[in-house]
Amino acid sequence: MKLERSTTLSLNYLDEGAGETTVLLMNGASLPLTFWGSFASSLAEQYRVVRFDARNAGDTEFSGGFTLGDIAADAAALLEHLGVERAVVVGHAWGGRVAQVFARDFPHRVQGLVICGTGGQFPAIDTTSLREEMVAARKAGDRATWASKMEAIYCAAGFRQRDPAAFESVADVIWNAVPNRAARWDMRAYPSEGYWGLATVPSLLLYGREDKFGTPQNAEALQGRLADTRLVMLDEAGHFIVREQESRVLAELGAFIDGL
Repeated sequence: MKLERSTTLSLNYLDEGAGETTVLLMNGASLPLTFWGSFASSLAEQYRVVRFDARNAGDTEFSGGFTLGDIAADAAALLEHLGVERAVVVGHAWGGRVAQVFARDFPHRVQGLVICGTGGQFPAIDTTSLREEMVAARKAGDRATWASKMEAIYCAAGFRQRDPAAFESVADVIWNAVPNRAARWDMRAYPSEGYWGLATVPSLLLYGREDKFGTPQNAEALQGRLADTRLVMLDEAGHFIVREQESRVLAELGAFIDGL
């Protein structure tokens, strides 16, 4: 489905489920809405689930520069379009930055805030050489090597062995994703001090102990700034925590929603 925001922006989205509570999912940087996969499908069995492609991802059509605030405004416009007054906002990775900006700019739209593996406040663990090898494998069309490097960078050790189906689902989405190179995120706009840990709504922080980007240091710092929050650190989870520990994340999210 598409929401025509302007003559230059056609926002791609999915609206699934029919529960009383609406869950708004915000994707990681340049990841398409299909990244959520079975996680979103499971949520939709109990809640209304809305997800969308940001301006630089998936099937959203846009060219030009954009900020975190622009994506937050897109999300607000989408909820308005769908007749949703408030939602539980779940941001994964880069989407957690957008979710915090959304909670700051549109607090009346936020029933609760869930941040999963969001970094940016403290340096990531250096994966430069692995990322160079992953990019080289991608250019060579060597999916096996690419997948191995992708797991080493973004996932907890042994994810592919523990849950081959989930790993292949994630790998397929990322391998086939085509980022919109015509859309450029302005990283200088909306520095983290303008939104990091400023949300006043009830919040839940879900982080993986083996996350190289949303490191435990980021999680603890965010917990220290939020007034009404709970931090859950999950074992055997990296940056793709929502797919690596899907059942546990769903359980924690469900308990959080029940308590709102």
